[in-house]
Amino acid sequence: MVSSKRKTAEYVVVDWLSTSLAILLFNIVRYTFIPIVGGFYTLGNFLGSPMVLAGQILFPLGMLVIYYMSGYYSNVFHRSRVVEFTTTLGSAAIGTLVVIFVALINDLTNDRAQDYRVFFYAFTLLFTVVYIPRLIITTLTWRSISRGTIQFPTAIIVPGDHPELYDEFTQTRMPHMGFHTVARVFTGDKPVDKTDSGMTELMAEELPAAVKRLGIVRLIVLPHPDGWEATLNIINGLYALDLPIFVSARKLPPYLLNHRLVSFTADPLIDVSHAHLSPSTLCTKRAIDIAVSAVMLVVTSLPVAALACAVKIESRGPAFFGQKRVGRHRRLFTMYKLRSMCADAEPDGQPRLSSPGDPRITRIGRFMRKYRLDEFPQFFNVLRGDMSLVGPRPERLEFVEQLEAIEPSHALLHRMRPGITSLAMVKYGYASTLEQMVERMKFDLIYLQNISLLSDLKIMLYTFSTVFTGKGI
Repeated sequence: MVSSKRKTAEYVVVDWLSTSLAILLFNIVRYTFIPIVGGFYTLGNFLGSPMVLAGQILFPLGMLVIYYMSGYYSNVFHRSRVVEFTTTLGSAAIGTLVVIFVALINDLTNDRAQDYRVFFYAFTLLFTVVYIPRLIITTLTWRSISRGTIQFPTAIIVPGDHPELYDEFTQTRMPHMGFHTVARVFTGDKPVDKTDSGMTELMAEELPAAVKRLGIVRLIVLPHPDGWEATLNIINGLYALDLPIFVSARKLPPYLLNHRLVSFTADPLIDVSHAHLSPSTLCTKRAIDIAVSAVMLVVTSLPVAALACAVKIESRGPAFFGQKRVGRHRRLFTMYKLRSMCADAEPDGQPRLSSPGDPRITRIGRFMRKYRLDEFPQFFNVLRGDMSLVGPRPERLEFVEQLEAIEPSHALLHRMRPGITSLAMVKYGYASTLEQMVERMKFDLIYLQNISLLSDLKIMLYTFSTVFTGKGI
């Protein structure tokens, strides 16, 4: 089994080498066929000049960033060759514009035909030299998967006491996708009757221990005969394994059918472990998270220090407050805030929701909550990868369990990183009861179905308005 990290590293190394070759060939063509300003007498002198050498080193590194932002390294095993062609074409176009407007702007002349030739040479070389090695690797990978040389150990989750569903599924499974079934996992309460199926048979509670032992890297959930809510309960229990989770699209509710299919042949499978985002959007969203959070940590450092001192002066206890929240794939993480309540806000350890006029909130805490200043330390969570700038608001595990008991569709929110701000926060605000949390959750589900970089930008603008106008509690 070839790991995805190893295959990704293979693509990265080949892209770096081929991009370096492309820029070298472009400089040779540029010197040979295009008049060069600067009086270089030999090709060696030109290629050894400081500016050309700097471009030879820095440009391939910059292109790797562009390749990452295009989402090319997101799905290295099941990549469409059509998408590979268009992605490489788009990356080459962006890279060519960078070459023209950054490196060659001073070399452009009044001869438009010559300038167009420069653009054509750069684009053609950057696309062709990079695309051919990519196509070779992708084709060889597909052949290895089809022949069974590369396989993905998979566990089939059979709902309830319905083993017959497994037999129905195996008639339409996709061997050409590399799914190699190594375990059947039953979610019913009855013990599994061992058979001579040649694979491991488990109960659901045994799956976490078996993942590492059997090398399981994919999970396929067969829809529960009792309906989508019963299937959601099964999926919810699998998120913590942090593995791709696929479910048959045949019995999915309509609002989930906008997800991309794994394959257009055999039984259609939908990936329900990730938000409905294109790889390029997902990578761009994460890059924006890193850039903005890094800048905001610097910009807010002095205000946070001043507020921390004010918190310490007003009441005893730490200035900063860490609390366990449920993140992507139901993984717990520590979310950091400036403390806005008294230190013993929950003396019995029982979680309590805050409400307007809550006596536990300090005076400086009320001010910080009004302008959302207590959430500045969460930029550290964003930088670390626990959270995103925009996403469903993270809740405590106790409240998550209560919410999912009332509304199982809450499990869908675990497909992406929670956010500092969200559509629910700007449209609904804080919730002080469980019923209000259920109502607020509906805005998060709406966001999940309409997620895009543009919607994130709108939500952040709404959030800025909330901060500056003080519309918080």
